[in-house]
Amino acid sequence: MRRVLFTAATLLVLSSGSFAQEIKVTASPDTSTILIGDQTGFSVTAQLPAGTVAGLNIAGDTLAGRIVILGRSPRDTAIAPDGNITITDRYLITAFDSGTYEIPPFYAEIPSGDSLIRFYSDYSFLKVIRPDIALQDTTDVIFDVVPPRTAPVAFSEILPWIIIALVAAVILWLLARFLPRNPLGRFVRPVPPPEPAHVIALRELTALRDEELWQKGEVKEYYSRLSDILRRYIDNRYGISSPELTTDETVRMLQKAAVTTGSQMSLVKEILSVSDMVKFAKYLPDSTLHEKCHDDSVRFVEETKLEVAEESPEKGGKDA
Repeated sequence: MRRVLFTAATLLVLSSGSFAQEIKVTASPDTSTILIGDQTGFSVTAQLPAGTVAGLNIAGDTLAGRIVILGRSPRDTAIAPDGNITITDRYLITAFDSGTYEIPPFYAEIPSGDSLIRFYSDYSFLKVIRPDIALQDTTDVIFDVVPPRTAPVAFSEILPWIIIALVAAVILWLLARFLPRNPLGRFVRPVPPPEPAHVIALRELTALRDEELWQKGEVKEYYSRLSDILRRYIDNRYGISSPELTTDETVRMLQKAAVTTGSQMSLVKEILSVSDMVKFAKYLPDSTLHEKCHDDSVRFVEETKLEVAEESPEKGGKDA
């Protein structure tokens, strides 16, 4: 039994030795040194005897982990006249990191009974280097980039602008010389002079009386309107912003300005005080007081109105 096993092992070794003498696998790049990012070819070749069935392993996405496979050409199988077979795989590779890379062997597999026999190529090497971009002589002086030169301006280029400026100046002079000072004045309606303060106040007091608010039970509205009319009149007549002041502040400002008499200030204080009590304290005065406050307001406006002197008409010719 031992003799049988020894004989089988001897035959297997002899057969593999005979295969080894005829089968050869090689793998190598087209060049041993490339720059970072450059591309080169990588070939894997298996030479087989006639009638041999073998499989050649295929690389994945990278070689040695850092060499990137960009593409693979279709497998080339050539048969020589003597029947020997040559199988070739071509790869396109590149690398983006510098260094020297050891590429593992490729192999061809041949079935032998129930097992496979592999025949390996040798290790191959690829050196990836960085491009030398530094100056050979670092003592050289580095100068800035020369700025673009400005072309000289010719007189023919500025002549049109001079003519335009002269024409514009002449047109402006003619307009200022012959046009009236206000050429649009004849087409614009003049703003009428503002109405005197007493005219506005008396008109609003008359309208308030005609509305008969307190007769309709709208007492608060009546006194609110009455006090607003009186305050606006004081503002327009004396320049005292009564609508923004309290009653006491309004009376003090009138007294300080010395523009009214004591009785006139008493009228203002009484009217504004009653209006404040009606608006804020829910005070309900007698109906006679409603009329009195209105009449006192009219009286105050009449007594303090600004008298505008009217021009007297010129006298006619001599009597016949």
